[in-house]
Amino acid sequence: MKFNPRTLPLSRKLTSACLGGATALALLAGCSHVPVMSIPALAAIDFETTQFSVLRAAIEMPAALVPRIDGVRLNIRLTIEGAVAEERSYALIGQDLTLVQSDLPQADGDRHTFVYALSPDDQRGMDAIRRAIEVAKANQQSGSLSVNVSVDEMCAAGSLPDGPLRVDVFLKTSETNRFVRTLDGFDLREISIDGLGDELPAC
Repeated sequence: MKFNPRTLPLSRKLTSACLGGATALALLAGCSHVPVMSIPALAAIDFETTQFSVLRAAIEMPAALVPRIDGVRLNIRLTIEGAVAEERSYALIGQDLTLVQSDLPQADGDRHTFVYALSPDDQRGMDAIRRAIEVAKANQQSGSLSVNVSVDEMCAAGSLPDGPLRVDVFLKTSETNRFVRTLDGFDLREISIDGLGDELPAC
């Protein structure tokens, strides 16, 4: 089952003016699941200067659900003068939760948390996108940047509980220096017309 960027975004689309100024990496303005208190911290993230080695995404979900290996991705699209200049999708790498657990809210007993980072090779790929933005700015070209995290594949580690299947998402960058909640309690059942358990493979 794919949990696509529409339902699990970690970003806003940046307007053409952003190529001439600060380009935020992640902000969820106008989404009902984004805590208002998170917006100031997210607005301070600058794609042009952020340290990609520090970037971490965290996903908290019911214990019966598990993202599959290579199933969590960071998706980037850079558009310049109305044309797609760069479009990349990076498989995020799972991290040891014990190294960052103090930065995250404690999950309830029936929930668990997964933390992800960019690989060193993919960090260099992000640097290439950053250079493309710098060239566009130097040429006074307009453009837009969108960044989101998607859970493309997940599996069921047991019977799914009744009721909502809430997913919370957090982002940490060199600007925030902490995990900031970007998605608050999205119910996976909202994207499933049929029984969700029938759509998920067993882990």
